[in-house]
Parts: sequence; C-alpha cells; structure tokens
Amino acid sequence: MLGSTSIYCLLLLLMPSASLAVYDHYRLPTALEPQHYDIRILTHLNASDLRFEGAVRIDLLVLQATRNITLHARNLRIDKSGISLTGGEERQCLSDMDIELNEVYDYYTLHLCRDLELGQTYQLTMHFESSLNATESGYYNSSYTDAASQEKHYLAVTQFSPTFARQAFPCFDEPPWKATFNVTLGYHKRYTGLSNMPIRQCRKHESLLDYVWCEHEQLSRTSTYLVAFAVHDLTNAATVQSDTKNRVIFRNWLQPKAVDQANFSIAMAPRVIGYFEDLFRVDFPLRKIDQLAAPTHRFSAMENWGLVTFKEAKFVHSPKDLQAARDGKAKTLAHEYAHQWFGNLVTMKWWNDLWLKEGPSTYFAYLALDALQPDWCCGERFIGEDLERFFLQDSASSARAISREVKDPAQILGQFSEYVYEKGALIMRMLHKMIGEEAFLLAIRSYLSVHSFGNVEQAHLWQSMQAAAVEEKVLHPDFNLGRAMDSWTLQGGYPLVTAVRDYETGSVSLNQTRFYLEKGLREGAATGNCWWVPLSLVSQNDPDFERTRPQSWLECPTSAHTVELPLSTALNEWFILNPQVSVIYRVNYDEHNWRMIISTLANDPSFGGIPGYNRVQLMDDLMALGAVKLLSYDWAFDLFEYLQREEEFLPWKRSLGLLDRLGMLLSGRQATEFKVYMAKLLTAPYSRLPKLGAITSMSSTNREVSLMRLIYAQACRYRVDDCVAQARQAFLRDSNGFLELPADLQEVAYCTAIEQGGEANFQHVMQLFRNSTNAPQQGIYASALGCSRNISLLGEFLDYTLQSEKEEVSDCYMLTVKTALTRENVAIEAADHILSHAKRLTEKFKKRQLTSLLQTLAGNLHRPEDSARLKEQLKDLKQFEEPLQKALDMVKVNQQWQRDCSGDFSQALGRHI
Repeated sequence: MLGSTSIYCLLLLLMPSASLAVYDHYRLPTALEPQHYDIRILTHLNASDLRFEGAVRIDLLVLQATRNITLHARNLRIDKSGISLTGGEERQCLSDMDIELNEVYDYYTLHLCRDLELGQTYQLTMHFESSLNATESGYYNSSYTDAASQEKHYLAVTQFSPTFARQAFPCFDEPPWKATFNVTLGYHKRYTGLSNMPIRQCRKHESLLDYVWCEHEQLSRTSTYLVAFAVHDLTNAATVQSDTKNRVIFRNWLQPKAVDQANFSIAMAPRVIGYFEDLFRVDFPLRKIDQLAAPTHRFSAMENWGLVTFKEAKFVHSPKDLQAARDGKAKTLAHEYAHQWFGNLVTMKWWNDLWLKEGPSTYFAYLALDALQPDWCCGERFIGEDLERFFLQDSASSARAISREVKDPAQILGQFSEYVYEKGALIMRMLHKMIGEEAFLLAIRSYLSVHSFGNVEQAHLWQSMQAAAVEEKVLHPDFNLGRAMDSWTLQGGYPLVTAVRDYETGSVSLNQTRFYLEKGLREGAATGNCWWVPLSLVSQNDPDFERTRPQSWLECPTSAHTVELPLSTALNEWFILNPQVSVIYRVNYDEHNWRMIISTLANDPSFGGIPGYNRVQLMDDLMALGAVKLLSYDWAFDLFEYLQREEEFLPWKRSLGLLDRLGMLLSGRQATEFKVYMAKLLTAPYSRLPKLGAITSMSSTNREVSLMRLIYAQACRYRVDDCVAQARQAFLRDSNGFLELPADLQEVAYCTAIEQGGEANFQHVMQLFRNSTNAPQQGIYASALGCSRNISLLGEFLDYTLQSEKEEVSDCYMLTVKTALTRENVAIEAADHILSHAKRLTEKFKKRQLTSLLQTLAGNLHRPEDSARLKEQLKDLKQFEEPLQKALDMVKVNQQWQRDCSGDFSQALGRHI
C-alpha cells in the first residue's frame, strides 16, 4: 500500500474559504514539478461491477514557495481523509486544509496551512475510485462477444490523450510535466495486465481471492498522456522480435475471431519501427511493444510508449477491404510508430503546437510506406489528397492557423482535426523540399537528439532546420527561417502568387494576395495577410522539377518581387513556379505563359516533363481562378483537353472531383450539358480499360486499381458506352455467387446496379448487408445502397443503421449518407435526413466524424433556405458549432458561384462538348 508518516491536513472542505484566492488560469501553476509517480490500480471486470480503485503517490519538487497544490482530477471519487503529504520538516500542521474544485479546467487544489519549502521534495498521496466509463476516454471499458459461446467479455483500456489521464488518477495532466512512472496493476488472474513497461514481478493480492498485483518496470520521463495500461483476456496472435538495436519484442493482442486477420499489421510494425530507427539515427529506447486491438477506441489508434492501442477495425485486414481502407490502416500504423520519436521522445510544450507531433508523424508515415511498400504508391496519393483538401479548405475565411491558442479541454480536443495533421504534413514536406534531403535529415536527427525526453515549441524545429541548412550551404546564415515559417503556421489561408512575364527582358514580376473563394473577402485581400514564399521555377528547355530549393523569396510584408528567367529561356517557352507543388500556394500566370503550358500538355507525348503533382495543380489553379473570375473557365476546359492522353490516377481524380463538385450546383439544361461533357471526357480512359463484366481477378498494380475504380465509377455514373450494362452483369454474377469481384470493383458494380435498377436490387443488397458479419463487406453494401434513387427505401435503411446499437452497423450510416449526398437524385433528401436526426447524430458519432459529414453535406447546398435550415437545425448542438461555420462558408461560396460563375462555366463547357 502507499502510505504516509506525516499528515499535513486533517479536514478537507469542498468549498474554498472566502480568504482564498481562486486560481483560474488554463495552465497549471509552475510552483511544483512532479518528479515521479507510483500508481496502483485495482481493476474489477465483472459485468455488474465495472470499476477501478487506486492510489497514487507523487514526488513533488518545490520550484517556488507556495502553500497550494493544484493538479488535475476528473470524475474521480477521492478519499479526502486519505490524502497525505510527507517530506520537508516533520511538523504538525496547525490549521485545516481547504479543497477547491475548478470544473472548467478540472483542477483539484489543496490549500495548505503553510508554505512548502523551496527546493524540498514532498510526497503527495491520494486514494480514489471510479467506474470504468463507456466514453472511450480515461480508463474505460470495452467488450466483445465470443463468436462460439456468445458470451460477452469485458476489458479495460486507457485513452489518456489529450486530457484524459486525469480521469484515471490525479496528476499534472499537461505535456511539459514529464516524470517517471511506476505502475502496479491488480486484477483477477484470468486476465492479462499490460502497461508501458514489462512486468517486473507479480504476487497474490493480500485479500482478494485469485487476484494478483503485478508491478511493472519504471517508465522513463514522459508526459501523462502517454502513460497506458490495460486489463483484458485477448489472445496474443504472435510474438515477433524486431531487428532494432534493443531487439524490441512485439506482442499482438486481439479477440479470438480477429487473430487471423492481423497478419499484415503484425509483420509491418517491426519493419516500420526499424525503418524509423535507421532514418532518424536515434535508437528506440524500449525493449517491448504490446499492440492491443480494442473492440472500441476513441481514435483510430494511440501511440503510448510500449503499449500502442488500436481500434480493432484499424488493425485487422480483410480481403474485402477497399484499397483506400487498406492503405489507410497501413498509414495509421506507420503514423503511430513515427510518434515514438515525434511526440513520445520529443513532446510539444503545449497543445497549441499539436502539429509538431502530428505533422511530422503524418509525413514520415508517408515516407515509410513508400519505402517499405513501394508498389502501393501510398505516399504520392496521400500527399495529393492532402493538397486537394488544403487548397479547398484554406480558401475560406474560417481557415485557422495550425498553431493557435487553446485553453480548456474541449478546445484542446478540437485541435485533433484532420486539418492539423494534413497541413502539418505539408509543412514538413515544404521544409524537406526546400532545404533538400541531406540538410533535412541532418536537421531532423539533430532536433530529436538534442530534445530527447524534453519539450519543444515550433521555434526549436525552425532552429534545427536553419542550422542544418546553413551547414549544408542551402540557406544564407543571415536568413531568418523561423520568421519565414511562422508565416505558414501562425495564420490560416495561403497566397495566390501572380506572375507576369516581360517577354522583352526575360524578367517576371511577382506579387501575392491571400486567396479567398468568398467574393466579399477578396476585395480587401491585398492589404491583409502575407507569407514568406520560397520561389523556385523551371523552364521548358530545362524542366528539372526536382529542383525545389528556393532561388529567391517573395518576402513579407513586401508583396512585390522580380525574378529573372534563365537566359536560355526563349520567348516561346513556358516557365512554371513551384515544382512538385512543394510549397502550398496558387499561381496565376500571364495569358501567353498559360497558353504555352496548355499547348505543351496537349501536344507533347511526355507532357513536356511536367510531373503529375504539377499537372494536377495547374488544373486546380485554373478552376479556382475561374471561380473568382480572374480568368475565364475557357482556360480550364482548354487544359482538360489533354486528359484524353492522361493515364495517371491523381490528375484524373482531381479533375473529376473539381468538375463533379460544380456539376452538383447545376440544374436544367446546364446540368444536362454537363453530363454530356463528362461522358465525352470519360470515353477515352474508359475505352482503355477491360470490360467490367468480364473481370475475374485483379492482378493489376495499386496505381492501376485506383484508376480503374475511379474511371469505372464515373463512366457508369455518366452512362458512358456500355458501362452500366457491364456493371449490371458483374453485379448479377457476384451477388448470385457465380463470381467474386475484387472489393473496389464490387462497390462500383453494386452502386451502379442499385442506382440504375429497381427496388429488387436495393432489397437484395440490403438483405446481403443484414446477413453479413464481415465489417468491410458491410461497408461496401452500405456505400452502394447510398446510390439509390428511391428516397423511401434509402430512408428506411438510414433509420435502421442510425437506430442500431451495434457500432459496426451504425458506422455504416456515415458511409451510406455520404454516398447519397454526392448523388444528385437524393442529395437534398439525404441532407434532410441528417438535419432531422442531428441530435441523434451527436449521440452516436464523434466531432471529427460530424465535421466530415457536414462538409460533405454543404458541398452541394446553394439555396438561400439551405443556410437558414442549417442554422436552425444545428443551433443548439454544441458539437456542430465549429463545423457549422465551415459549412455555412461553403454554402455561401456555392450560392455566390451559382449566381456569378455558373453561366461562364456552362458556356465554356458548351464550347467543349
């Protein structure tokens, strides 16, 4: 037991006395520093008794004289009579101690009768208990049902990030308060107990029959959000040794029915951690890692030292996984192991700089997958998707900085958005491309080595990058890289760089303004934000698009700049800024330069050496310039002509996505002509593919599978050639068991059959959904059902999934309704279903899911009444507050585009039919 010999205070009151000053800052006081925690947790996993009880002893070093101890505690029943404080002078406290609670910041403050002595170390002991909650935060309960016996099994798992450790034990629950930890777990001997470190020894519980206490080795200095433990009866699917310096041992815990579905993750994790150890040249410090796949989990996964937890669905792989789902699971795994260095080893000082762990972990996960699974081409695709979302999202006034002040737990949790992960990855990629491979890796290795087991701000990363870049003679010693990079992380949005060439002198005049899609904001953009823009360019006679180091800078606040083209660039040759789209800005060229670029793409067999990323961005920029009326849409449609020869996935994905988004805003004759144009555009790529109904197996590369799935889906949507007939044929053969289509093509065939068929096809697939026990297969069925034209049938299925108590079924609601929102026949009705069930949605889904759903919903809303209904239906639902504003911004942009630009778009489109 954790005991004490000297008790400072005997009586604890819930309310502070009138003379006590109320502490109300969002950060903990700095007077005390936790040095070490001894944690003892006894877990009860009976179906009628899901709870834990425990004690913690914290060694506190006094940095400033104080008579208050403030730490975090939430939803814990603390035995006030059992609180003790020892150390310092052994003097009896002469007066009582008060307790103050702050529910906003979860503070638990002990007001002492006299000051703690500067430089002394005290031991604070607290006893507590709580239920194993069902919120997937803190120390929570999860469960699974045994497939054979139908018996329900319970387990207890922690999720402490970002601010949930305080729900499991009283602690200093902020990233900079790193300490060492000794964890001792008590539980019934039929279970297995895990924590960050290996078990040192176990002994019988002193009073509970068949219970044990197991003490784990000490965990090195770490933040509370990375402490973890679990008590469970899962099966170890495999024990694998890595080839890292410490020969890290991996164990892999899953429920019995999932054991055979984890082979990829089991094999991949040791490879990933070995790759990162070699890349970063900083050894992974632990000897073991337990990978635990929990049936329920708040996030996709959590990177805890030595005990990495996954949502089971993100850890197991099925033959029925769509390629995107499989790649996403691999990305999740690689991301968690990049965190072992970015986040665990080097931790941000505060949650405003969350991107410092999420951005690098996302980017290095891409690099790891490309290195370890090169045939998948994952990194290229993920970066392309990140760029696509960034350029759309950050064109809104609601775009926010990735480094921003956050205070209470709700704001901190709100930082964990895909936006911070993806823009953070793009910032890391910018640094990589800007200073080059050698300097970048030199900087990363120095940053990790210098700050190991410490805390950082973004300035520390900039300093490491600058030092390495100067050493490698990439940047001038006087250049302030930190000032330049702050302009990208401390504000939202991005610049439009306008480049006008003087064809007599060979010089190019450049200026920047913030790019807004919203008309009213564009008018004041010239006097608003600015960025330090690294400038690199290539010319037609020297198309070296690997040359991404800046040749000069467009400075901030100075917005104008002139650069000289290479002397060898002829008047009839183009130049292109931003090779590889290594920096996140748009470009508008003078019309002659645009014309030469478009001509090269249309006529040069190798597209003039212009790589995929730049081909994609040229399309994206021209469509955006058309949307703000800086150029006619004729330029974009002229560029799209080259797609007849395009065979890469990313250019097709972006171009079709851009066109589909605007096509959803058209009606009447304009919508009809749009469909004619899309069918014409898709005819060439469709003709190059094998017949869908004749496919019996898929031996193509990942890159080819992605393109096939995209083109088949779009060709059937716009009724190109015999695509619908082929899809129906494939559907009949697959659904009746004569042929098993590859998962990606199965979704296309089923969607088409439901959209173009009648009630019988819908009912048939819904019955397949109900009978299936395979979650990925259910996802395919659910997504396909969202293609229905029959809103009555669709509504019944949406009600069924939303009301289900099974998480795997209710999750399918999202798949179905998101598909429906992108189909013109039922998009409005699907939006109505969402708004009519908004309160239920907040009970079923997390904020991140709701944000994604609302953005999809707003994508094709443009009527004046749409904004009013969004506000009315969601006004009192707190989880919708932030995504609602983003959705309203998008609706406003849609309304403005339909009013100001749809005519120009349709006229340009008509000239290309």
